[in-house]
Amino acid sequence: MTDTLPSFDPGAPSIVVDIGNTSVDVATWYENQLKTPLSVATGDEPAFAEVMKAHIEAMATNRIPAVVVASVVPKVLDQIRAYVDETMERRVLVVGEQVPLPIELGVRNPKEVGIDRVCAAAAAYETIQSGCIVIDFGTAVTVDLVDDEGVFRGGAILPGPTLQLRSLKQHTAALPEVKPALVDHAYGRDTVEAMRVGVCYGVAGAVRGLVERYAGAINHWPQVVATGGDLEWMAPACEFLNTCVNHLALRGIGIAYSKHLTAAGA
Repeated sequence: MTDTLPSFDPGAPSIVVDIGNTSVDVATWYENQLKTPLSVATGDEPAFAEVMKAHIEAMATNRIPAVVVASVVPKVLDQIRAYVDETMERRVLVVGEQVPLPIELGVRNPKEVGIDRVCAAAAAYETIQSGCIVIDFGTAVTVDLVDDEGVFRGGAILPGPTLQLRSLKQHTAALPEVKPALVDHAYGRDTVEAMRVGVCYGVAGAVRGLVERYAGAINHWPQVVATGGDLEWMAPACEFLNTCVNHLALRGIGIAYSKHLTAAGA
């Protein structure tokens, strides 16, 4: 078995998979559109198998689809490679390996940049069609800069809201376990609210500061695009966001695959 698709139809749908630290997102990519994105917990192999089965059954084709994956969790990538190999009789196409990166990287060590950040940046640039700042509110919050030529210039990484709240619980004697949520009040009126206000608006303030710092470095305020698992409740605290797009990294995986097909003359 080879790492390329034998006699594939470039017009056929594909399955795109984004393996993150907290969740694995799966969707169908067809005609440059993302369809039916679904999420399962990272490492939950039975749930992943059910999601894959649902996508395959929903496709209006009898062809076995390409499976294009981006991952920041090597162990889970190996599990998914084995699943696709055993059940679909082919290899996955991995962004950064068989499928080239969808955007140029202008950083010191390109191999160290998380593939999720790269794919999200490519999708954001494709959406805006100009330089932009890309924020991903996930397990880690990333704030990245893409210049007007579509080159990924770098960014910042900080702990996400859930990670911060978990750390407060683990490293103090009295603070409780708290799930992130937006508090519609300037300050916390009890311990749980105080933790949520501190983390939510602390993250929002840090991100805004980074956006301002980037804007100062490039001498203009670019469009700000946001995504991520915590986007829904973080967005109201971040009035500086211009565009919110769910599953931006998944879209970037699809874009990477489409560019790969175009470059191959498919």
